[in-house]
Amino acid sequence: MRTVTTLLAASAIALAAVPAQAQTSTRDRIGQILGQLLGRPVEAGAAASVDAQWAAGQTPLATDRVQFETQVDTAVRERRITQATGTRLKADYLALVQLEARYGADRRFNTTERADLVQRYNALAAVVAAGRYADEAVATPVVADGQAEFNRRVDAQVSARRLSRTQGSRLKTDYTALVRVEAGYLADGVITDAEREDLDTRLDALDVRVGDVAYTPAPQTPQQRLDAIESALRNLPVTAQAQAQIRTEHGDLSRLAAAYARLTTTAEERAYLDARLTDLETRARVRR
Repeated sequence: MRTVTTLLAASAIALAAVPAQAQTSTRDRIGQILGQLLGRPVEAGAAASVDAQWAAGQTPLATDRVQFETQVDTAVRERRITQATGTRLKADYLALVQLEARYGADRRFNTTERADLVQRYNALAAVVAAGRYADEAVATPVVADGQAEFNRRVDAQVSARRLSRTQGSRLKTDYTALVRVEAGYLADGVITDAEREDLDTRLDALDVRVGDVAYTPAPQTPQQRLDAIESALRNLPVTAQAQAQIRTEHGDLSRLAAAYARLTTTAEERAYLDARLTDLETRARVRR
């Protein structure tokens, strides 16, 4: 983009035939878009520089596309907007640049075209400021909101002696840890489908451990559960190291389950295998 100083003369020519009151309104509006493009406040005398470029047949939005995308990338890194919102913003800005190119194909922009470009750019700038599009739902803390009810269920199981006090305490601690995981996911104001699935899987695993009627998964043999874990691993979005660790534990549990199948196991042994399988299901994001 030209410097603001070099555009002042062209700006004055472009606005010379406009009434003084209209000039002030136009300068204010274009001053907003210029400030957003440059990422800093602009002087009042430079307010019409973008409009002047259009009047001169130039394409300032195309010129500043890289700068706009850099600002979006910064917002994503700082978790002010999600990656999905950032991608959508870049696509919408590209569409705006293409519209600018069509309007300027004859090397001039009429008043209607300039006003349309300003309106569309301001809409994108508003998305950056708000952190999301208007049609993006604001996520609510489902896990945190359910903590009191979860604790009540645990206390009921402890009172009925279906859980020990140690088990109840551990369940509450693990639920609190999940609340922190959810808070981390909510830092940008949006929970992705993958994040919601992860939370649901972990909640299901906690429900299994509570053992009340609020969650009654269909009975499965250890081998069926191992098969489900193996299937989930094919598309599990984790690092190669985490994938290898889960597969190693999956192999260990497969051998243990096979050994138990040949024996008459005790309740303690069955509980141990169930706990190990539940932990692996959680990490593999298997929903039962």
